[in-house]
Amino acid sequence: MGYNCAMQPTHETGDIGQMMRAYAEDAVRAARQQNVNLDYSEQSLEHLERLLAELSSSLQPTEQRLDEMSRTWGGYLGEVVRRRFGGEWTIEKYPAGDFLIVTLNVNGAKLFPSMKIHKRLTEGASENLLLFYRTVRTRLEARPGGGIQ
Repeated sequence: MGYNCAMQPTHETGDIGQMMRAYAEDAVRAARQQNVNLDYSEQSLEHLERLLAELSSSLQPTEQRLDEMSRTWGGYLGEVVRRRFGGEWTIEKYPAGDFLIVTLNVNGAKLFPSMKIHKRLTEGASENLLLFYRTVRTRLEARPGGGIQ
């Protein structure tokens, strides 16, 4: 598959959470250059979905660039979830493969935001971020102790 979002961070840090927050801030800056305001709200995911739809249809990135984009936009997606529901960034083995990946652990649920972005960029509209987020939100709210922080 060629995917390795977790293993080659461009931000030097010992703290995975700090690294992912830095990627999220990179996403905010990159979106601003496209005249898109990302403010970590649920509504901002609509803007992100449109931006990624444009990127996926207009770019033919290298694997390295695709990995960078997945980490950056995945950091933002994960931070939107983490800021709503809490959670902790870690690096764990991906359940469906033999590789390590950045994981957002929220109240016992494991999310892989960078993998979701990678799929959105490579597989297109069938990997819609808004539908993904709504599913995640519903599942997290249904968990004991779930709900917005």
